[in-house]
Amino acid sequence: SLLINKGLLNFMPSMTLWWFLLSVCNMAAPPSLNLLGEISLLNSIVSWSWLTMISLSFLSFFSAAYTLYLYAYSQHGKIFSGVYSFSGGNIREYFLLFLHWFPLNLLIVKSEVCLFWI
Repeated sequence: SLLINKGLLNFMPSMTLWWFLLSVCNMAAPPSLNLLGEISLLNSIVSWSWLTMISLSFLSFFSAAYTLYLYAYSQHGKIFSGVYSFSGGNIREYFLLFLHWFPLNLLIVKSEVCLFWI
C-alpha cells in the first residue's frame, strides 16, 4: 500500500504537515512525550546492563531512521496513476489529527512541570 500512497505531497499538501508532526513524535523528537520516555528508559537501563543499553540505543536509532524513510517515501515521488484529483481534506480530518498530536505534546509539558516541582 506504500506504493499506492506514494506522492502524497502532491495529492494532499495540507496533510503533509500533520504527517510530519506525527512522524517527529514517533521518532522521539524534543516536543514529544516519547523523548522523555526513551531518556528515562536509557537512564534506568544504564545501571542494569551496558549491553542492553547499547542494543536499545541501536533499536531506537533504527526505529527513527525507518520512520524518516517512511515519511520520505510516502510524501515524495510520483503519484499513483489511479489517483490524480486534488483533495484538500475536511475540517474533521484536521481536527482528528490535532486531537492525536496535541495530547502527545501536552503531556510532556505536564511531566516537565511535575519533575520541576519534585
